[in-house]
Formats: sequence, C-alpha cells, structure tokens
Amino acid sequence: MRVLILSAPVGAGHDAAARGVAAELRALGADVEIDDGLALIGRCVHRLVVDGYHCQIEYAPWSWRVLYRATRSRRLIRFGGTILALQGGRRLRERIESGGYDHVVSAYPVVSMVLARLRRTGKLRVPCCALVTDFDPHPAWVHPELDANLGVGGVCTGAMRPVRPPVPAPPDDPTLRPRMRTRLGIEAGERAVLIVGGAWGVGHLHAAARTVAAVPGMRPIVVAGHNDGLRRRLAADPELERAVVFGFTGLMAGLMAASDVLVANAGGLTCLEAFAAGLPVLMFDPLPGHGEDNGRHMERAGMAAAAASEPDLRAMLADAGFWAVRAPQTAARALALFERPCTADHLAVLGPAVAPNRALMRARRVVAVTAAVMALGMADRVGDAVAAPPVPAHQGAVVQQWEGR
Repeated sequence: MRVLILSAPVGAGHDAAARGVAAELRALGADVEIDDGLALIGRCVHRLVVDGYHCQIEYAPWSWRVLYRATRSRRLIRFGGTILALQGGRRLRERIESGGYDHVVSAYPVVSMVLARLRRTGKLRVPCCALVTDFDPHPAWVHPELDANLGVGGVCTGAMRPVRPPVPAPPDDPTLRPRMRTRLGIEAGERAVLIVGGAWGVGHLHAAARTVAAVPGMRPIVVAGHNDGLRRRLAADPELERAVVFGFTGLMAGLMAASDVLVANAGGLTCLEAFAAGLPVLMFDPLPGHGEDNGRHMERAGMAAAAASEPDLRAMLADAGFWAVRAPQTAARALALFERPCTADHLAVLGPAVAPNRALMRARRVVAVTAAVMALGMADRVGDAVAAPPVPAHQGAVVQQWEGR
C-alpha cells in the first residue's frame, strides 16, 4: 500500500501527527511519503495561512476567534475549497496521481478542503481521508465528500470514525522519571508542573508560570518553543528563580515523565502526547477559537480539567482532592482513546472508493441549464401577458362575434 500524507507547518502539531501516522503505516509494511500540502496548493496560500495565523495568534488573538467562528458555515467552507482548488488544485492532483498512491491522508483542514472539492467534482480518483486531530470537530475539518474522516476526539460525530491518536507510545523505562527529575533539580515532595504553548510558545505562559510558582510545593517547567523573547523574559524574572525554562526541545517525553500535570492552552498534539503518557492535563487561559473549543470538549469528555482564572489555577493546584481524585480520573479516561483502531487499520480495510461519474455530472448540468432556460422563457411569456393592456369592451364583443362565426 502506497500512501501520501499531506501536512502543513502551522505550528508543529500537524507535522507531528503526519509523522505518527507514517510510523503506524510503515509498521504494517506500507510505503509512505509526507509532503507539504499548502506548498502544493500555492506559495502565496502557504505564506498567507502560516504567517497570517502566527500573526493573529501572537498579536491579535481576538481576530482568530472571529475567523474561527465565522468559518463554521458549510457553504463558506465549500466556496473556499472551490477557490483554493482553482488556485492549486491541478498541482495537488498531479502530485497525487504521479505517485501511484492507493490512499491520501490530509492532516490539515485547508488541504482537506481542496481534496474534498476535487473528490466532489470527480477530478481525483484516489481515495482521500482527513485526520481530525482537534477535539472540536470544526466543519472545516470534516468533509462528507471524502472517503473517511478520522477523529481523535472523545466524541465523534456521525460523519467521523474514531481513531487512536497518532502519537508514539511513551518510553518503557521506569528509570526515566527519577533520572529526569534529578536532572531538572526537582526535590523530593515537589510537584512538577509542565507549562506549554506549542512550538511557537504562544499564550500567557508567563502568567501561568508565575501562578504555579506562587503555590507552595510546585515547580514550574516552561517550554517556550521558538519564542526566544518569552524564554529570555522567563529566565530574567526574579519570581521564577526556581522555574526550569526550555526553548524548543526534543526532551518532551522526558519532561512529561518527570512532571505531575500538564498546563496547556490549545488542546493540540501535546495534550495527546500527555494522554499517552498518563499525564493529567489542565487547560488554563486557552487560546481563542480552537483552544477554547478544544478545552470545552475535553472537559466535557472527562479527559481534562480546566481553570478559568489565575485564582482558580492556584486553588486547583493547592487542592489535595484534585491530586487524589480528579487528576488520576481524567488521565485514566484519556487513556481509553488508545484502545481504538489506529489510522493504518482504517486505511487497510478502506477499499477504493467509486469516483463520481463525470459524464453523468455533465449531463445533470445540461439538464439543469436547459430547465433554467425554459423556466426563464415561460416567465417572459407570463410577464408579457400580465403587462399587455386590457382589451376595450366593444373590441371584446367584436372578437366574440368573429369567434362565433
């Protein structure tokens, strides 16, 4: 089985999910390639989506909330897919058809929109799936025109198939936790609180770190990602003298093993990795839009806790009941996600889809146009009859006499 996975460098979560699916497929002997779907659609689209989203989240997060809410319209999503398909659908189709692939998996919603358009119009015969890594089933993620929509969320809608999160299993090393805690300088009896903001280090991580540091017995571990300014501010803050600060790091598995809870704001792939590691997740000050909705869905599913404000976060971390009951309960509930079939299992049983009959679609268009033209002609006749002046009474009598003859 040859599979092409299309991703996008919007943060690091989508690319990480693509690599996770590729690892699953290769374990079954599949031939897998990963490509940047946005770049295939077009360089301008790639720059607009990646840089535009980063600027929105960093400098005007309220604008992302507005856009995220406004784009829940199915008609608008289909229109956007049509425009993007006109822009780069041909390049995307040629890339897929030239590789002789059996399946295409999209790990990014904008790419899924274009694939759905190509499948809907019969221009692409290769079966396509969308991997929905968010807990919020935003309509831009889910497309009925695709052959499968694979969702990792706790509650999947009727158009989605539940799938195991595409994250690697945690290291099977019982010495990892004590070794990492010693390396980080975490003392016996301290609780390590891992604070993350994605690869870009966005959100109010500084405020979260200060809140955690103010709770006795808590040691904040902050991953600032590629946000070097945030990393320097955290390192220079005298209130965070005992905090451990990282930039973008490949030590996430070890940091999770050493930590007692994860404080997140987006509900993305990092939360899925925490679920796999059995690490409780606490949503705090979520990012507008997808972060808010993901957090709400995870909390409703009983897989994460949520703190609405800094006082709530302090009270929750200081509450012995949270550590004794709620934290282990949410972690156990989240582990149930990994009992599902993986993406590779779904593709293995997904047969080739029947592509839409393009000749039939053209015939339907001809019939529709002909019917519209006939309807317009009839409307013109009715309009002429209505607009005609009334016949005088004496002329009507003459006409009646003539007809009588």
